[in-house]
Amino acid sequence: MKTKYLIAIAVVVLVIIAGSVVAYTVMNTSKSSSSSPLTATTLNGAGGTLVAPLMSDWQTAYHSYEPKVQVNYNPVGSGTGITDFQGQTVDFGESDMPLQASDIALLPKGTTALTIPISASAVVPAYNIKLVNGSTCQNGLKFTGAVLASIFLGTVKTWNDPAIKALQTSDVAAQLPSVAITVIHRSDGSGTMYAFTDYLSKISTTWANGPGKGKSVNWPVGLGYKGNAGVAQGIEQNSNSIGPLEIAYEIQNAGKISYGAVQNAAGNYILASVSNVQASLAAGATSLPAGDAAWSSVSVIDNIVNDQKDTGIYPIVTLTYALVYESQTSYTQGAALVNFLTWVVNSGQTYSANAGYAPLPANIVSIDTAAIKLISYQGKQIPLLK
Repeated sequence: MKTKYLIAIAVVVLVIIAGSVVAYTVMNTSKSSSSSPLTATTLNGAGGTLVAPLMSDWQTAYHSYEPKVQVNYNPVGSGTGITDFQGQTVDFGESDMPLQASDIALLPKGTTALTIPISASAVVPAYNIKLVNGSTCQNGLKFTGAVLASIFLGTVKTWNDPAIKALQTSDVAAQLPSVAITVIHRSDGSGTMYAFTDYLSKISTTWANGPGKGKSVNWPVGLGYKGNAGVAQGIEQNSNSIGPLEIAYEIQNAGKISYGAVQNAAGNYILASVSNVQASLAAGATSLPAGDAAWSSVSVIDNIVNDQKDTGIYPIVTLTYALVYESQTSYTQGAALVNFLTWVVNSGQTYSANAGYAPLPANIVSIDTAAIKLISYQGKQIPLLK
């Protein structure tokens, strides 16, 4: 009897232990299913060169944050980035200009594109000029929009043209050389050039009625180079040159390339910096559409080019956008995309200022967050997994 009694007690203890194990397993399985880990994968993106220096920092930082996801980015220019996105050969496209109606018409039938601003930067008139005394002309040469338009139209041909000299202090004006200006521009489809030509079109009716605005225009004069890196190289290699350049490339080539101050609508000459680009965003990046709406008319430049009340803003500022499909064809890729973009528009913004980019203001982060929540697989929202 004693043996049977002991066996009965042992059975009861084992049942209790087994029940506890099952309960623990169920509880933890439930917990892990609500925060499922990401599957190891590679995200491929392609697009503008404006964001390339910052994207490089993001790729490294995000891989440290989430080792299972490798992000590859090909800086082929906004034009090719849009084409790759339309062809669905990448997980995300990237462009320094929003999709236009003609771009949207070429998206695969039945798809919806989400536009997600991920950063902002300035386009500056970068130059490489030797002054009469043999020294290099440093940052701060002054330009108006009208004079920039005349230079890129080819009607202002030399650095000592009266139109340029009249804007400078007397000591700088006296040192400007009597040499031909070499204009440098992009040879590929470019959102940086879209922003610059958008600005020139708002300032100069001659430019608006001539080359106009676009990611590719017929430049009246100059030498074409591929990518912002190519433009930077072209300016560095060609004496007495000038070209529109994303400011991060000027920062990376400090000492080799200088850039000018541009007059804003209040009449002040502003040398682009992270702080005044942020001020431009605060003034011009308002009343933005939802991520799944049309962004073709969105332009920070349009909203600030005539702004006389904000005296310290820089006038040539552009957002840069990630382009993704609302409905994903792979849950694994979609989940990685949701997590990467969420990181970019939040933690990733801490990397912006040191690279010469303006961190996104709260109103844009809010719009981005709502857009990312629209990303789905088989009709169901893809949740944030980390």
